[in-house]
Amino acid sequence: MARRPRIHFPGALFHVITRGNQRQVIFKEPEDFRHFQEFLAKAQKQWLVKLYAYALMPNHVHLLLQVRHIPLSKMMQTLLHRYTHYYNKRYRKVGHLFQGRYKAILCERDEYLLELVRYIHLNPVRAKLVKTPQAYPWSSHRIYLGGTDSGGVAVEEILAQWSKQRKQAVKGYERFVADGLSQGHMEKYYEVKKQRYLGEDEFVDRIEEQLSEAETEAPVRITMTEIMGEVASGWNMAASEIQSKRRGRLEAMLRAVAAHVGREIGGITLTKAAGYLRRDLATLSTGVRALEQKMKEDAKLRQRVESLIERLKQGRKKHYQ
Repeated sequence: MARRPRIHFPGALFHVITRGNQRQVIFKEPEDFRHFQEFLAKAQKQWLVKLYAYALMPNHVHLLLQVRHIPLSKMMQTLLHRYTHYYNKRYRKVGHLFQGRYKAILCERDEYLLELVRYIHLNPVRAKLVKTPQAYPWSSHRIYLGGTDSGGVAVEEILAQWSKQRKQAVKGYERFVADGLSQGHMEKYYEVKKQRYLGEDEFVDRIEEQLSEAETEAPVRITMTEIMGEVASGWNMAASEIQSKRRGRLEAMLRAVAAHVGREIGGITLTKAAGYLRRDLATLSTGVRALEQKMKEDAKLRQRVESLIERLKQGRKKHYQ
């Protein structure tokens, strides 16, 4: 059975769990934890993701994230790739560090946001790594207490649930977390439904009903001709100019944009795109890789391409493969 596509819509809240391959240790030294924290802060800023909480455990990671218009997969691919590259280079390893697909649980925000922040920060205590959450240096709990720089964590939004005064808010948050220790396991907050939802039945039913219309990562029904038309319009050029044999940098980049977009939203292979664009596969593949690297570094270009993708998605049906 084909795996279900990941859910995406602006404002979606996800509890993400990713584990080491075969549950292997992924953080061996303090420097490893610090590098992951650095990569996490950069990735969530790059892909406009709001980070509410994290806990870096020896062999797995918990993240609580809210996305905007860019799918969660973009940030996770960037984060896990960067850390894997760092880890393999440091320890002279090759191959996969993380176990298959990361788990992304879609959560009902109003009911579960605060509980998930607490759950994640108490994870090291439940694992018997420390006796109190503030004793664990590799979670965002200390950031909430004001002991370190925010590192991109949206602490103020959470603390505001208790008070507008920072000192009072921190005290309220501390009591809330301490209550979690005394309450023990509360089944309601750990029941994942259909292996992808955390929320009341009404929430799950509503999302399931809207799933066909939600912006999932499944490909849409679209042709290269349609994509090329939108690319040409977006850059004020004729499609024939982009497909011509001219070797200009702009034309080459726009061919790469068309191929990238086709693959991202239409599931169009680079081989098919190369045939349409009348370019050899190796040249186009190199161009797409260069474009995707440039998009990571150039926010304006990235936003321009993402906006183009959103325009093309409008009104098109998803095509589940």
